[in-house]
Amino acid sequence: MHYLSVIMAIRFLGLFIVMPLLAVYAMHLDKANDTTVGIALGAYALSQMLLQVVFGKFSDKYGRKHILAFGLALLALGSLVCANSNDIYTLIFGRLLQGAGAIGGVVLAYLNDLATEENRAKIFARMGQFIALAFGISMIVGPTIGAKYGVNTLFDVTALLAVISIIILYLKVPNPPVVHHFKSHARVREVLTNTELLKIYFSGFMQKGMMTIIFMITPLIFVNELGWDKFELWKVYLPALIFGIFAMPLGAILAEKKQKGKLIFILSALFMVSSVVAFLMQFYVMGVILFFFGFNLLEPVLQSFTGKIARIHEKATAMSLGNSIQYSGIFLGGLVAGIIKQHYGYTALFYVILLMGAIWIGVLFSMREFRGYRIDEIENFTDEMIENFHLDENVHDVFIKDGKLIVRYFK
Repeated sequence: MHYLSVIMAIRFLGLFIVMPLLAVYAMHLDKANDTTVGIALGAYALSQMLLQVVFGKFSDKYGRKHILAFGLALLALGSLVCANSNDIYTLIFGRLLQGAGAIGGVVLAYLNDLATEENRAKIFARMGQFIALAFGISMIVGPTIGAKYGVNTLFDVTALLAVISIIILYLKVPNPPVVHHFKSHARVREVLTNTELLKIYFSGFMQKGMMTIIFMITPLIFVNELGWDKFELWKVYLPALIFGIFAMPLGAILAEKKQKGKLIFILSALFMVSSVVAFLMQFYVMGVILFFFGFNLLEPVLQSFTGKIARIHEKATAMSLGNSIQYSGIFLGGLVAGIIKQHYGYTALFYVILLMGAIWIGVLFSMREFRGYRIDEIENFTDEMIENFHLDENVHDVFIKDGKLIVRYFK
Protein backbone atom coordinates (compact mmCIF):
# COMPACT_ATOMS: atom_id res chain seq x y z
CA MET A 1 0.00 0.00 0.00
CA HIS A 2 2.94 2.32 0.63
CA TYR A 3 3.81 2.02 -3.06
CA LEU A 4 0.56 3.79 -3.96
CA SER A 5 1.53 6.59 -1.59
CA VAL A 6 4.95 6.70 -3.26
CA ILE A 7 3.29 6.95 -6.69
CA MET A 8 1.05 9.76 -5.44
CA ALA A 9 4.05 11.56 -3.94
CA ILE A 10 6.14 11.14 -7.12
CA ARG A 11 3.25 12.52 -9.18
CA PHE A 12 2.89 15.54 -6.91
CA LEU A 13 6.66 16.05 -6.86
CA GLY A 14 6.56 16.25 -10.64
CA LEU A 15 3.73 18.79 -10.53
CA PHE A 16 5.14 20.84 -7.64
CA ILE A 17 8.78 20.91 -8.75
CA VAL A 18 8.11 23.55 -11.41
CA MET A 19 5.96 25.78 -9.19
CA PRO A 20 8.68 27.80 -7.38
CA LEU A 21 10.04 29.16 -10.70
CA LEU A 22 7.13 28.75 -13.12
CA ALA A 23 5.80 32.31 -12.75
CA VAL A 24 9.19 33.87 -13.53
CA TYR A 25 9.80 31.43 -16.40
CA ALA A 26 6.33 31.89 -17.94
CA MET A 27 6.52 35.69 -17.73
CA HIS A 28 9.36 35.65 -20.29
CA LEU A 29 7.48 33.56 -22.86
CA ASP A 30 5.86 35.15 -25.90
CA LYS A 31 2.40 36.71 -25.31
CA ALA A 32 2.68 36.39 -21.52
CA ASN A 33 1.13 38.75 -18.96
CA ASP A 34 0.08 38.45 -15.30
CA THR A 35 -3.29 36.93 -16.18
CA THR A 36 -1.99 34.30 -18.62
CA VAL A 37 0.83 33.41 -16.23
CA GLY A 38 -1.75 32.87 -13.47
CA ILE A 39 -3.73 30.65 -15.83
CA ALA A 40 -0.58 28.67 -16.69
CA LEU A 41 0.08 28.04 -12.99
CA GLY A 42 -3.42 26.71 -12.39
CA ALA A 43 -4.26 25.21 -15.82
CA TYR A 44 -3.42 21.64 -14.86
CA ALA A 45 -5.86 21.94 -11.98
CA LEU A 46 -8.71 22.89 -14.34
CA SER A 47 -8.49 19.60 -16.25
CA GLN A 48 -7.97 17.75 -12.96
CA MET A 49 -11.13 19.32 -11.61
CA LEU A 50 -13.20 18.42 -14.68
CA LEU A 51 -11.95 14.85 -15.08
CA GLN A 52 -11.65 13.51 -11.51
CA VAL A 53 -15.09 11.90 -11.44
CA VAL A 54 -14.71 10.62 -15.04
CA PHE A 55 -11.47 8.81 -14.17
CA GLY A 56 -13.10 7.43 -11.02
CA LYS A 57 -15.95 5.90 -13.01
CA PHE A 58 -13.55 4.49 -15.61
CA SER A 59 -11.47 2.89 -12.86
CA ASP A 60 -14.60 1.18 -11.50
CA LYS A 61 -15.35 -0.20 -14.97
CA TYR A 62 -11.92 -1.01 -16.41
CA GLY A 63 -9.79 -1.53 -13.31
CA ARG A 64 -7.72 0.81 -11.16
CA LYS A 65 -4.25 -0.08 -12.49
CA HIS A 66 -4.92 0.52 -16.18
CA ILE A 67 -6.59 3.88 -15.56
CA LEU A 68 -3.76 4.95 -13.23
CA ALA A 69 -1.21 4.05 -15.90
CA PHE A 70 -3.16 5.99 -18.54
CA GLY A 71 -3.30 9.07 -16.31
CA LEU A 72 0.42 8.91 -15.60
CA ALA A 73 1.10 8.62 -19.33
CA LEU A 74 -0.89 11.82 -19.92
CA LEU A 75 1.20 13.53 -17.23
CA ALA A 76 4.38 12.48 -19.03
CA LEU A 77 3.07 13.65 -22.42
CA GLY A 78 1.89 17.02 -21.06
CA SER A 79 5.26 17.55 -19.37
CA LEU A 80 7.09 17.05 -22.66
CA VAL A 81 4.79 19.60 -24.33
CA CYS A 82 5.58 22.10 -21.55
CA ALA A 83 9.31 21.43 -21.86
CA ASN A 84 9.23 22.36 -25.54
CA SER A 85 6.87 25.36 -25.34
CA ASN A 86 8.01 28.72 -26.72
CA ASP A 87 4.90 30.80 -26.00
CA ILE A 88 2.50 31.05 -23.08
CA TYR A 89 -0.40 29.38 -24.87
CA THR A 90 1.60 26.23 -25.67
CA LEU A 91 2.65 26.13 -22.03
CA ILE A 92 -1.01 26.43 -20.95
CA PHE A 93 -1.96 23.58 -23.31
CA GLY A 94 0.82 21.41 -21.88
CA ARG A 95 -0.33 22.18 -18.34
CA LEU A 96 -3.90 21.24 -19.27
CA LEU A 97 -2.60 17.97 -20.71
CA GLN A 98 -0.59 17.32 -17.53
CA GLY A 99 -3.74 17.70 -15.49
CA ALA A 100 -5.84 15.55 -17.84
CA GLY A 101 -4.42 12.50 -16.05
CA ALA A 102 -6.83 13.11 -13.18
CA ILE A 103 -5.94 10.06 -11.08
CA GLY A 104 -5.98 11.56 -7.57
CA GLY A 105 -9.41 10.17 -6.72
CA VAL A 106 -8.51 6.80 -8.28
CA VAL A 107 -5.44 6.47 -6.06
CA LEU A 108 -7.49 7.35 -2.98
CA ALA A 109 -10.17 4.81 -3.91
CA TYR A 110 -7.44 2.21 -4.53
CA LEU A 111 -5.94 2.90 -1.10
CA ASN A 112 -9.37 2.63 0.46
CA ASP A 113 -9.88 -0.74 -1.28
CA LEU A 114 -6.61 -2.11 0.13
CA ALA A 115 -6.97 -0.68 3.65
CA THR A 116 -8.45 -2.48 6.64
CA GLU A 117 -10.63 -0.77 9.21
CA GLU A 118 -7.72 -0.79 11.67
CA ASN A 119 -5.11 0.80 9.43
CA ARG A 120 -7.21 3.06 7.15
CA ALA A 121 -6.56 6.28 9.09
CA LYS A 122 -2.84 5.49 9.34
CA ILE A 123 -2.59 4.78 5.59
CA PHE A 124 -4.27 8.03 4.57
CA ALA A 125 -2.24 10.01 7.08
CA ARG A 126 0.94 8.41 5.71
CA MET A 127 -0.07 9.30 2.15
CA GLY A 128 -0.62 12.90 3.23
CA GLN A 129 2.85 12.91 4.78
CA PHE A 130 4.35 11.58 1.54
CA ILE A 131 2.62 14.34 -0.44
CA ALA A 132 3.72 17.02 2.02
CA LEU A 133 7.29 15.68 1.85
CA ALA A 134 7.18 15.80 -1.95
CA PHE A 135 5.93 19.36 -1.65
CA GLY A 136 8.84 20.26 0.61
CA ILE A 137 11.46 18.61 -1.59
CA SER A 138 10.11 20.45 -4.64
CA MET A 139 10.71 23.79 -2.92
CA ILE A 140 14.46 23.07 -2.81
CA VAL A 141 15.03 20.91 -5.88
CA GLY A 142 12.89 23.11 -8.15
CA PRO A 143 14.74 26.41 -7.67
CA THR A 144 18.15 24.69 -7.59
CA ILE A 145 17.83 22.59 -10.76
CA GLY A 146 15.58 25.08 -12.54
CA ALA A 147 17.95 28.01 -12.01
CA LYS A 148 20.97 26.00 -13.19
CA TYR A 149 19.53 23.93 -16.04
CA GLY A 150 16.28 25.70 -16.92
CA VAL A 151 12.60 25.16 -16.08
CA ASN A 152 12.19 23.05 -19.24
CA THR A 153 14.54 20.52 -17.61
CA LEU A 154 12.15 20.32 -14.66
CA PHE A 155 9.37 19.36 -17.05
CA ASP A 156 11.61 16.62 -18.49
CA VAL A 157 12.19 15.37 -14.93
CA THR A 158 8.43 15.28 -14.40
CA ALA A 159 7.98 13.13 -17.52
CA LEU A 160 10.66 10.74 -16.26
CA LEU A 161 9.02 10.52 -12.81
CA ALA A 162 5.69 9.66 -14.44
CA VAL A 163 7.30 6.76 -16.33
CA ILE A 164 8.96 5.52 -13.12
CA SER A 165 5.55 5.61 -11.42
CA ILE A 166 4.01 3.41 -14.12
CA ILE A 167 6.78 0.84 -13.60
CA ILE A 168 6.24 0.84 -9.82
CA LEU A 169 2.48 0.49 -10.35
CA TYR A 170 2.71 -2.74 -12.34
CA LEU A 171 5.60 -4.30 -10.44
CA LYS A 172 4.72 -3.51 -6.83
CA VAL A 173 1.03 -2.60 -6.32
CA PRO A 174 -1.36 -5.53 -5.63
CA ASN A 175 -4.86 -5.86 -7.06
CA PRO A 176 -7.63 -4.61 -4.73
CA PRO A 177 -10.07 -6.94 -2.87
CA VAL A 178 -13.80 -6.99 -3.57
CA VAL A 179 -15.95 -4.95 -1.14
CA HIS A 180 -19.75 -5.33 -0.99
CA HIS A 181 -21.97 -2.64 0.49
CA PHE A 182 -25.72 -2.42 0.66
CA LYS A 183 -26.41 0.96 -0.89
CA SER A 184 -26.06 2.23 -4.43
CA HIS A 185 -23.09 4.47 -5.24
CA ALA A 186 -23.58 7.90 -3.76
CA ARG A 187 -24.58 10.83 -5.91
CA VAL A 188 -22.78 14.13 -5.68
CA ARG A 189 -25.91 15.77 -4.27
CA GLU A 190 -25.98 13.23 -1.42
CA VAL A 191 -22.37 13.91 -0.49
CA LEU A 192 -22.90 17.68 -0.59
CA THR A 193 -25.59 17.43 2.09
CA ASN A 194 -22.92 16.42 4.63
CA THR A 195 -22.00 19.74 6.24
CA GLU A 196 -18.85 18.35 7.89
CA LEU A 197 -17.54 17.17 4.54
CA LEU A 198 -18.29 20.62 3.11
CA LYS A 199 -16.06 22.21 5.76
CA ILE A 200 -13.23 19.83 4.84
CA TYR A 201 -13.78 20.59 1.14
CA PHE A 202 -13.65 24.34 1.78
CA SER A 203 -10.41 23.87 3.72
CA GLY A 204 -8.89 21.98 0.80
CA PHE A 205 -10.09 24.68 -1.60
CA MET A 206 -8.50 27.47 0.46
CA GLN A 207 -5.28 25.55 1.16
CA LYS A 208 -4.62 24.71 -2.49
CA GLY A 209 -5.80 28.11 -3.75
CA MET A 210 -3.43 29.93 -1.42
CA MET A 211 -0.63 27.55 -2.43
CA THR A 212 -0.94 28.65 -6.06
CA ILE A 213 -0.99 32.31 -5.07
CA ILE A 214 2.11 31.95 -2.86
CA PHE A 215 3.96 30.12 -5.61
CA MET A 216 3.00 32.86 -8.04
CA ILE A 217 3.89 35.92 -6.00
CA THR A 218 6.98 34.67 -4.11
CA PRO A 219 9.37 34.36 -7.09
CA LEU A 220 7.94 37.51 -8.70
CA ILE A 221 8.52 39.56 -5.55
CA PHE A 222 12.02 38.24 -4.81
CA VAL A 223 13.29 38.20 -8.40
CA ASN A 224 11.46 41.10 -10.04
CA GLU A 225 10.91 43.44 -7.08
CA LEU A 226 13.87 42.73 -4.80
CA GLY A 227 16.40 41.87 -7.50
CA TRP A 228 17.31 38.37 -6.30
CA ASP A 229 18.81 35.83 -8.68
CA LYS A 230 16.56 32.81 -9.33
CA PHE A 231 19.20 30.50 -7.91
CA GLU A 232 18.96 32.33 -4.55
CA LEU A 233 15.33 31.35 -4.02
CA TRP A 234 16.46 28.27 -2.11
CA LYS A 235 17.31 30.65 0.73
CA VAL A 236 13.59 31.38 1.02
CA TYR A 237 12.30 27.85 0.53
CA LEU A 238 14.84 25.96 2.68
CA PRO A 239 13.70 27.49 6.03
CA ALA A 240 10.09 26.91 4.95
CA LEU A 241 10.93 23.26 4.18
CA ILE A 242 12.53 22.76 7.60
CA PHE A 243 9.52 24.14 9.45
CA GLY A 244 7.19 22.25 7.10
CA ILE A 245 8.90 18.93 7.89
CA PHE A 246 8.32 19.61 11.58
CA ALA A 247 4.65 20.41 10.93
CA MET A 248 3.85 17.12 9.14
CA PRO A 249 4.16 14.71 12.08
CA LEU A 250 2.74 17.33 14.45
CA GLY A 251 -0.48 17.55 12.43
CA ALA A 252 -0.78 13.77 12.06
CA ILE A 253 -0.15 13.06 15.76
CA LEU A 254 -2.55 15.70 17.09
CA ALA A 255 -5.32 14.84 14.61
CA GLU A 256 -5.05 11.04 14.57
CA LYS A 257 -3.68 10.02 17.96
CA LYS A 258 -4.85 12.90 20.15
CA GLN A 259 -8.15 13.32 18.24
CA LYS A 260 -7.60 17.08 17.88
CA GLY A 261 -8.56 17.29 14.23
CA LYS A 262 -10.59 20.48 14.60
CA LEU A 263 -7.65 22.20 16.30
CA ILE A 264 -5.33 21.22 13.42
CA PHE A 265 -7.74 22.60 10.81
CA ILE A 266 -8.04 25.90 12.70
CA LEU A 267 -4.31 26.23 13.41
CA SER A 268 -3.37 25.52 9.81
CA ALA A 269 -5.81 28.19 8.60
CA LEU A 270 -4.43 30.70 11.13
CA PHE A 271 -0.83 30.09 10.04
CA MET A 272 -1.67 30.39 6.34
CA VAL A 273 -3.72 33.56 6.81
CA SER A 274 -1.00 35.00 9.06
CA SER A 275 1.45 34.52 6.20
CA VAL A 276 -0.53 37.07 4.18
CA VAL A 277 -0.23 39.58 7.03
CA ALA A 278 3.54 39.00 6.96
CA PHE A 279 3.59 39.69 3.20
CA LEU A 280 1.64 42.92 3.75
CA MET A 281 4.25 43.98 6.32
CA GLN A 282 6.99 43.04 3.79
CA PHE A 283 8.32 40.22 6.01
CA TYR A 284 8.42 38.03 2.94
CA VAL A 285 10.60 35.16 4.17
CA MET A 286 8.54 34.91 7.35
CA GLY A 287 5.39 34.87 5.22
CA VAL A 288 6.63 31.91 3.18
CA ILE A 289 7.62 30.02 6.37
CA LEU A 290 4.24 30.63 8.03
CA PHE A 291 2.37 29.52 4.94
CA PHE A 292 4.22 26.23 4.43
CA PHE A 293 4.07 25.41 8.13
CA GLY A 294 0.28 25.77 7.99
CA PHE A 295 0.06 23.93 4.66
CA ASN A 296 2.02 20.90 5.89
CA LEU A 297 0.15 20.89 9.20
CA LEU A 298 -3.10 20.24 7.31
CA GLU A 299 -1.96 18.10 4.35
CA PRO A 300 -1.48 14.77 6.23
CA VAL A 301 -5.02 14.82 7.65
CA LEU A 302 -7.09 16.32 4.83
CA GLN A 303 -7.77 13.09 2.91
CA SER A 304 -7.83 10.99 6.07
CA PHE A 305 -10.75 12.98 7.50
CA THR A 306 -12.66 12.79 4.22
CA GLY A 307 -12.31 9.00 4.34
CA LYS A 308 -13.37 8.88 7.98
CA ILE A 309 -16.52 10.96 7.64
CA ALA A 310 -17.81 9.55 4.32
CA ARG A 311 -19.72 6.27 4.42
CA ILE A 312 -18.33 3.30 2.51
CA HIS A 313 -20.67 3.74 -0.46
CA GLU A 314 -19.82 7.46 -0.56
CA LYS A 315 -16.03 7.23 -0.33
CA ALA A 316 -15.12 7.13 -4.02
CA THR A 317 -17.52 9.96 -4.83
CA ALA A 318 -16.57 11.96 -1.73
CA MET A 319 -12.84 11.68 -2.40
CA SER A 320 -13.13 12.43 -6.12
CA LEU A 321 -15.33 15.42 -5.34
CA GLY A 322 -12.89 16.62 -2.68
CA ASN A 323 -10.03 16.40 -5.16
CA SER A 324 -12.06 18.29 -7.78
CA ILE A 325 -12.77 21.08 -5.30
CA GLN A 326 -9.10 21.30 -4.30
CA TYR A 327 -8.07 21.52 -7.93
CA SER A 328 -10.67 24.21 -8.54
CA GLY A 329 -8.92 26.14 -5.75
CA ILE A 330 -5.58 25.74 -7.53
CA PHE A 331 -6.98 26.96 -10.85
CA LEU A 332 -9.03 29.83 -9.42
CA GLY A 333 -6.18 30.85 -7.12
CA GLY A 334 -3.87 31.32 -10.10
CA LEU A 335 -6.51 32.98 -12.26
CA VAL A 336 -7.81 35.41 -9.63
CA ALA A 337 -4.30 36.25 -8.38
CA GLY A 338 -3.17 37.04 -11.92
CA ILE A 339 -6.16 39.28 -12.65
CA ILE A 340 -6.03 41.18 -9.35
CA LYS A 341 -2.25 41.64 -9.46
CA GLN A 342 -2.33 42.86 -13.06
CA HIS A 343 -5.08 45.43 -12.50
CA TYR A 344 -4.83 46.38 -8.80
CA GLY A 345 -1.43 45.25 -7.48
CA TYR A 346 -0.14 43.08 -4.65
CA THR A 347 -1.84 44.95 -1.79
CA ALA A 348 -5.34 44.46 -3.16
CA LEU A 349 -4.59 40.75 -3.67
CA PHE A 350 -3.45 40.38 -0.07
CA TYR A 351 -6.61 42.00 1.31
CA VAL A 352 -8.84 39.73 -0.80
CA ILE A 353 -7.01 36.69 0.61
CA LEU A 354 -7.41 38.03 4.16
CA LEU A 355 -11.16 38.41 3.65
CA MET A 356 -11.48 34.83 2.36
CA GLY A 357 -9.23 33.61 5.17
CA ALA A 358 -11.42 35.23 7.83
CA ILE A 359 -14.46 33.45 6.37
CA TRP A 360 -12.55 30.17 6.34
CA ILE A 361 -11.51 30.44 9.99
CA GLY A 362 -15.07 31.35 10.99
CA VAL A 363 -16.41 28.24 9.23
CA LEU A 364 -13.87 26.00 10.96
CA PHE A 365 -14.95 27.12 14.43
CA SER A 366 -18.33 25.53 13.67
CA MET A 367 -16.67 22.22 12.80
CA ARG A 368 -17.55 19.23 14.97
CA GLU A 369 -14.73 17.31 16.67
CA PHE A 370 -14.44 13.83 15.14
CA ARG A 371 -14.01 11.14 17.81
CA GLY A 372 -13.81 8.08 15.59
CA TYR A 373 -15.88 4.90 15.50
CA ARG A 374 -16.29 1.67 17.39
CA ILE A 375 -15.90 -1.18 14.90
CA ASP A 376 -17.38 -4.69 15.14
CA GLU A 377 -16.43 -7.54 12.79
CA ILE A 378 -18.98 -10.36 12.54
CA GLU A 379 -18.18 -13.64 10.79
CA ASN A 380 -21.60 -15.31 11.13
CA PHE A 381 -24.47 -13.02 10.15
CA THR A 382 -27.93 -13.10 8.59
CA ASP A 383 -29.97 -10.79 6.36
CA GLU A 384 -32.15 -9.96 9.37
CA MET A 385 -29.10 -8.80 11.33
CA ILE A 386 -28.02 -6.59 8.45
CA GLU A 387 -31.48 -5.03 8.21
CA ASN A 388 -31.50 -4.32 11.96
CA PHE A 389 -28.12 -2.60 11.70
CA HIS A 390 -29.47 -0.39 8.92
CA LEU A 391 -32.33 0.70 11.21
CA ASP A 392 -30.03 1.44 14.16
CA GLU A 393 -29.42 5.23 14.36
CA ASN A 394 -26.14 4.67 16.21
CA VAL A 395 -24.68 2.74 13.26
CA HIS A 396 -22.69 4.85 10.82
CA ASP A 397 -21.95 2.17 8.21
CA VAL A 398 -22.50 -1.52 7.39
CA PHE A 399 -20.67 -3.48 4.69
CA ILE A 400 -19.04 -6.83 3.90
CA LYS A 401 -15.30 -7.13 3.38
CA ASP A 402 -13.30 -10.36 3.09
CA GLY A 403 -16.37 -12.37 4.08
CA LYS A 404 -16.94 -10.45 7.33
CA LEU A 405 -19.72 -8.05 8.21
CA ILE A 406 -18.17 -4.74 9.29
CA VAL A 407 -20.28 -2.47 11.49
CA ARG A 408 -19.10 1.03 12.42
CA TYR A 409 -20.76 2.83 15.33
CA PHE A 410 -20.53 6.48 16.26
CA LYS A 411 -18.52 7.09 19.43
